[in-house]
Parts: sequence; structure tokens; C-alpha cells
Amino acid sequence: MNLKFSKYRFLILLCFVISITYGQEEAKIWQKFTGKISNPEIPVLFDYSYAGYKLGAIGVPKKFKNLKVFKVTDFGAIANDTISDQEAIQATINAAEKNKGGIVFFPKGEFLVNVKPIKTNPIEISSSNIILKGSGFGKNGTIINMKNHMLRRTPNEPEWKVSYMFTFSSNKRAKAQTNILKNAKEGDFTIEVENADLFKEAKFIHLEMPYNREAVSESLEGKKPRPHWEKIQEKGVTFIENHEIKSISGNTITLKDPLVNAINTSYNWQAKPFYPLENVGVEDIFFKANFKDKFKHHKDYLHDNAWSIIAMSNVANSWVRRCKFSNITGAVSLGNSYASSILMLLIEGNSGHKLTNVTQSSRILTGLINDKTNYGQWHGASMSHKTSGSVIWRVKTPKQGWDSHADIPKNNLVDLYEGAKMTSHGGNYKNEPHHLKGLTLWNYKRVGKTQENYDYWKLSGARHLYWGFAVVNPNVVGLHGSKTTLEEKNVGYLESLGTQVFPASLYEAQLEHRLGKVPKWICKSLKEWQKIQNN
Repeated sequence: MNLKFSKYRFLILLCFVISITYGQEEAKIWQKFTGKISNPEIPVLFDYSYAGYKLGAIGVPKKFKNLKVFKVTDFGAIANDTISDQEAIQATINAAEKNKGGIVFFPKGEFLVNVKPIKTNPIEISSSNIILKGSGFGKNGTIINMKNHMLRRTPNEPEWKVSYMFTFSSNKRAKAQTNILKNAKEGDFTIEVENADLFKEAKFIHLEMPYNREAVSESLEGKKPRPHWEKIQEKGVTFIENHEIKSISGNTITLKDPLVNAINTSYNWQAKPFYPLENVGVEDIFFKANFKDKFKHHKDYLHDNAWSIIAMSNVANSWVRRCKFSNITGAVSLGNSYASSILMLLIEGNSGHKLTNVTQSSRILTGLINDKTNYGQWHGASMSHKTSGSVIWRVKTPKQGWDSHADIPKNNLVDLYEGAKMTSHGGNYKNEPHHLKGLTLWNYKRVGKTQENYDYWKLSGARHLYWGFAVVNPNVVGLHGSKTTLEEKNVGYLESLGTQVFPASLYEAQLEHRLGKVPKWICKSLKEWQKIQNN
């Protein structure tokens, strides 16, 4: 047994997570990534290790010493009564925002929101450094009880646009953009722009390739688009990614994390400042909703979105952690964001529409989640809608599977997932394919029925909203558990079907490889998550 294997085994045992056995072999595709072998027939893995808060290098802080505490009870909230606490909670948030940041603290007990809604009325956060912190989600913790569902803003508002109960969003937008002047490779850290002056006061940058039909062929790696993929047929594909700026010299901008996409200047790539909220979070709260119907997919807005809890958009270095949710249609949604984490969530009670959803974002980590609802949330942990460089890590949906909700995400990892299905994919067929190149499923454990000849490029019979499944040449490594066979002609790379591989977690191993050591937050989070589940 080599030294590196022993070190990794010790780490896993130390964290009380028994996820590998002595007989597991080191995956060849991992050996290619680390330079141990150079077999040209094995693809090079994308480096997914930059996903998460602060790009995975450190964990979310335990304490926030520089932030003033604002107690909701000081602004009129009263625990364990029958009167709405929503105005008091919003007033506490407003006071913290006026202070340019603060911890909005909920003592133990139950607080009520959305008691008698007459219009859609979410609790809104629009400033950085605002943390909603409870006293834990256990027996003597904090409960926020969403008594009634959200309402439509207009009578015909699409069901998927109905507001979540708590919304975080930056209102600042860039007023100008500039062209990118030089080609760059996937993995490069620098770009050259026409006018770097736009970024002198900006901490973050947004890169975008406008919709382009010429880029479709290479994006599909030789596969042909289907006639009913209206967006690709009419407009082509688009790529977006967000980054934090490390330095600027002349018109050369150096990034803190590498490019997710190769930049071809003939496709008119552009850059503009990105102004997200930073250091916003939600933690240590039990969110109790009251969705009691047996869920029916797309029945109406009540079933699809009206009992959903936390939505963040345009945020960076932010998080939701250590929370419990019950009787919800959706737990957490993260959109147009960067370098943030959704960690340690328990979902219980009556099943609803969605577990977690990440869209149009870069470097997001969704991990340590257990769906214990009665039938499972219809869609599992999801990455879609141009999301890239992101990771789903150590998630359990024993009645459902992971989700890719179409609209061309790229270069994402599903790592140590446990699910009954290969996927609970969604997304209107007009927005397919579900994923472009770079999807890796690593040590995926199936706990459902036998699945034979699963096809990642399947077109089902009759035309309907979800008409087929389309993932471009995924890497499938260490798929195990319930007997599963694949239509191998539509898999880009297949290794160790039916057997787990080493390393157990690709995300953790790539972090160690990049940083030279396993960051402390990994071990602490795994131990904390084990304790939460045991209790």
C-alpha cells in the first residue's frame, strides 16, 4: 500500500466517514490527472476543485467577530405566539443593512412568516455582510414557520417565477462591457481585454460568449443537435463564467481561478464588471413550511414553487449551511453567482418539487445533503442553465436522483452521490441538451432497481415536455450499487462499472492535489455532518 493511499485512508477514518475499502484500485483517469500515467486514450479530467466558498481553499468561518448582532426580538419578533414576525424580521434586516452589515439573530423558539398574505411579500436582503443565524435546528433551536404559500405577482405569472420566502440579491449591474482580445485556453488564469479601466473599482468579472451557432458543433463533440432543440437551432450556444480578479496590469487581467471555457475571440467574447453581494449567509435554522398535498409535477404554481424557502442571486463567497427544511416545494436556489456553498441540509416531511437548484453560476459547491422526505423531492440536487465548474458532493436522494435541468451547463462534477435513479432530469426539450462536455459522475451509488442500457443520449417516443435525455459524452467512473449497465457508445469515458474506485471523492482529492494538503474545513464538515445525521 503506497504512502498516499495510507494518508487518504487515515483522513477518511479520522472524519468517521467509511467510504472506501482496502481493495479499491486507484482510478486510471485519476492517475492521468496526477501525471502518474500518460495514456493518450484516457481523457484529462477537468479540475473541479475550485468549487465552493472562497474557491474551496477555506471553510465558511465559525464566527464573525467584526459583525454586530441584531436580535429579531429587539425589533418586535416574539417567539411561540400566533402573531406574524415577518415585519420584525425585515426591520431587523433593514437595521443590519443600514449598519453596513450584521448578524440577524433568531433566539430559540418558533417565528411566523407569511401568515396572511394578500400579495407576494418575500423577506428581502440586498446588502453584503448580512447573515441570518438561528440557534440550531434541533429540539431547542430556531423554527421559522412559513404559515401560507407565496402568491403570484400577476395572475398569469409562470409557476417557476413565483418568489421564494427569503431572497438575497444585488441590485447593482455593470453599465458597460469590453471585448476580449486574445484567445485563451481552458485552465488559463489570464485574459486580455480592450479596456481594463472598467475593472479598476471592481472585485469580480463576468465573461460571456454571446449566443453563437458556429460554436455548436464543437460544443456537442460531434453529436448532432436535434431538430426540436429550438434555442440551439435558432441562436446557438452561449457560455458564461464569473471570476474574482487577482490583479490587473495594463489590459491584462489575472484571475483567482482558471477559465472554465476556452476563449475563441472569433466568437466575440466580452467581459464586464460583476457586482455580487458578498458574505451573505443563512445557518442554524429549521424552516418549516406547510405543503401538504401529494405532489404532482407541474400541476400548478402551488405545487411547483409557492412553498420554496431561500433564493440567492448575484452573490459570491456566500452560503447556506446547517439548516433543516420540511414540507417544502424547494429548499435553496442559487443563480448568477460565484464561489459559494450549500452545505449540511436535511429535508424532511412531505415531498415537493425541488431539492436544491444552481443556475447560471460558476464554482458552486452543493454538498452534504440528505433528502428524507416521504417520496423524495421530484428533482434532486441540480446544476443547470449554463452553470459551470461546479460540484454536487456527498448528497443522498434515496428515492430520486441528481438533476440536470438542461440549458447547456458545462464542466461539472457529481461526486459520491447516492440516488435511486441515474438522474431526475428536467428542463423543457426546447432548451436541451441537458449538459455539454465535462460532466463527470464519480463513485455514484445507485440504490434503486436494476437499470439496463441506460442511455445518456436517448430520445423517447412521443413528443412531450421532457422529450429525451442528452448529455454530451460524460465520464462515468466507479458507478456502483444496484446493477446498472450503460449504452456505452454514448459515454465518453467509462471505468470500473460496478466497483468503487480510489480516491473515494474526486473533489476532495483534487483539492488536496491543488493545495498540497486536505483543507481543514473538509474534515471538520464531514465530522459535523456525521454528528448531525446521528442526532
